[in-house]
Amino acid sequence: MELAMVADPKFIFTIFFLTLGPVKIISPFARLTHEATPNYRRDVAIRAAIIATTVVLLVALLGHRLVVNYQLSFDSLRLAGGLVLLISALLNTFPHLQPPLEVPKTQPTAMQLAITPIVSPIVIPPVGVAAILIFSTMFQEDLGMEWLIVRTLLIVMAIDFLAMLFAHKIIKVPGLMQVLTLANLVLTFVQVALAIQVILIVLKSLGIVR
Repeated sequence: MELAMVADPKFIFTIFFLTLGPVKIISPFARLTHEATPNYRRDVAIRAAIIATTVVLLVALLGHRLVVNYQLSFDSLRLAGGLVLLISALLNTFPHLQPPLEVPKTQPTAMQLAITPIVSPIVIPPVGVAAILIFSTMFQEDLGMEWLIVRTLLIVMAIDFLAMLFAHKIIKVPGLMQVLTLANLVLTFVQVALAIQVILIVLKSLGIVR
């Protein structure tokens, strides 16, 4: 993976949209708040957006320091990120491999639902954290790229907030969820390809493959 490609804003946005984006949020959010009032749904969406945005920014700005403290090589970080990206895509491709989403029998507070399971693991899955760490570590000494990463994360989080805010309206639009499901399948395939590409690049860097 050439550095110029990784530094491309479109590439960074694509990775964050795949791992942190709204497609995977709409159906679970609508299901978890199916019997809730509009005010409750709005409160959950606002709290989830604020918490998720805070978390991703902290990971982007401070996460690479943890990597440095543990003296992890960049190749190990990329390989771990590639594996997490691949496993996440496979779980999306074969949903029966992961446990179904459980709807609480009693309605939790807006803050409780926003934290779990909305923010984690729906909005910010492990693969999303891995993607942020890879980019923030790669460009930790480039202020321009750090700002680009932060700006891209803010854009994705804003889209996620809108997806949660209008989730119940989106699922009622005829054919829209089918289109989003198809788009998600395409994005999942892209995610598999990107994951394999990252793994191959690391293996090439280590001299394991030509």
